[in-house]
Amino acid sequence: MKIFENFKFNTKHQLIILIILAFCLNVNTLFNEYALDDSIIFTNNSFVTKGVHGIPEILTTDLMKGTSVGAKELTQPRYRPFSQIIFAIEYQFFGTNPMVSHLINLLLFIFLIALLFKLLNSFIFQQQHKYLAFITCLLFVVHPIHTEVIANVKSRDELITFLLLIISLIQFIKYAELKKITFLLFGLLCFFIALLTRESAITFVGIVPLVLYFFFNKTFIKSLVFSIPLAIVTILYLALRFSIVGFKYTVTDVLIAPFLYASPTQAFATKVLILIKYIGLLISPFPLSWEYGYNQIPYIDINSIPFILSSLLIITLLFYAVYTFKKRDLLSFSIMYFFVTISLVCNILVDIGTPLSERLLFQPSLAFCMVVAFIYLKANEKAKYLTNFIFIIILIVFSLKTILRNAEWKNDESIYFTDVNSTPNSIRTNMTVASEYNFKTNTETNIELRKEYFKKSIFYSSQALKIKSNNPRSQMDLLYSYHGLLNCYPAADFFLQDNLSNLSTPEGKIILNILSDELYKNGNGFIEQGNIANAIESYSNCLKLNKTHTQAWYNLGGCYYSIKDTINANRSWAELKKLDPNFIINKK
Repeated sequence: MKIFENFKFNTKHQLIILIILAFCLNVNTLFNEYALDDSIIFTNNSFVTKGVHGIPEILTTDLMKGTSVGAKELTQPRYRPFSQIIFAIEYQFFGTNPMVSHLINLLLFIFLIALLFKLLNSFIFQQQHKYLAFITCLLFVVHPIHTEVIANVKSRDELITFLLLIISLIQFIKYAELKKITFLLFGLLCFFIALLTRESAITFVGIVPLVLYFFFNKTFIKSLVFSIPLAIVTILYLALRFSIVGFKYTVTDVLIAPFLYASPTQAFATKVLILIKYIGLLISPFPLSWEYGYNQIPYIDINSIPFILSSLLIITLLFYAVYTFKKRDLLSFSIMYFFVTISLVCNILVDIGTPLSERLLFQPSLAFCMVVAFIYLKANEKAKYLTNFIFIIILIVFSLKTILRNAEWKNDESIYFTDVNSTPNSIRTNMTVASEYNFKTNTETNIELRKEYFKKSIFYSSQALKIKSNNPRSQMDLLYSYHGLLNCYPAADFFLQDNLSNLSTPEGKIILNILSDELYKNGNGFIEQGNIANAIESYSNCLKLNKTHTQAWYNLGGCYYSIKDTINANRSWAELKKLDPNFIINKK
């Protein structure tokens, strides 16, 4: 690190670099649109879009109450009024302006980095290497795992929560050193607001004593005493939360309850594996995805190799943390910090509705950054050139990934079509892409492009049905796609020739029958309009898909008979009699 000393690389310079880098790596988010759940939480939320007038309803209802999704479609209630109030205020002044929304997220992230650096450099790492705070924050800035929090407007609650907890921790540290009650009260206030932003802030009750014990020479018992006021505030929050939204909902949809079909031992084993997958994403955030839902991480058994290896790794980490606890070892703190901060969102204590989500690593990832920074600085003392080379490569690769990933959050279409390749076994990613292709056909006038969109929708909805065969939305997408694709062909026989391989299965034959019924109904509609020519075409197409549709044969004969084409009328009725000799034909 002599290069830093030669250039008098002081705290001010470090902070400036962190701020500039945080801005430069994420400035491309300013040109993104709203994506994913932004519409649910912000742009189409009936409470938020009332502006400040919606605040009373926000304060007294579940987070999802003002959405099209509805609160009862969750495994757990969401009481997060503070982040919604921030959105309501933003809407009051700026409406739905994606650049403004992304700018707010970016500024919050920059402010968070500045405060995090102050916390680490001025308080926590005072007795550590002088560049440990800078390297830790540098890694935190460039890590691609944070892109969802910054680029997805909806995830602003993660930014606000972490900001408030950092401010609260600084106040608690000052209170522990100076004993001024104002620091304690302000810290408790920030903590309470953090709880009103995200429930995961509860883990802060365990972080404060850890920080005071490891870095401020407090005994373990004295450190725990500082948790008492935090615990009291938490109890008050939980009482408030319960009085407004209750504790738990009952769900029967695997998309919302991903462990619904797992046995208790399978659920536990899979959750342990997911903990290791979280660690894996911190080490190698390639690829990334907005969705890791049902089937992307298949259930495993408690006697499986993945579970055994995952358990051994977790036990080893915890053993090291406990073994070095009395030494106040930085690695011990980092391990404990990681498991404490992720404890509430890893599904082991409570099911949260998603098996894994990148945004949930926002706070826990700080532990990874601390560990890597510590190892780098230690190794740099013995192998400066090699460690500097490796570290620079990591910074470059992570920075490029962050910039590229931010661009992938451009809008719904971009993130859906990118991530279905990253998580191809997730039912939700396949469903959303299928729906997106169906949506694209609504404005597409080019017949060949419409065909391609429908075919892609068929592929992805079929993939979703392979994962969960009775999923109503995928069934609807599949039928809509086939029906739309049929309309792209001049006649049903061309449709059959082009899609024979897809429709030759038992499921395909069911689809053909449904499509033929739709064409039959269309024919009936044309008859009511007096449009006999189009009715004949619809019935003919119906029968090309399903030659056993007796009522279609009857109506087709009737259409020909009405225009005095007795030859085709009699041919149609002859086919009808072959199918049902007892069918009564009325020629009036």
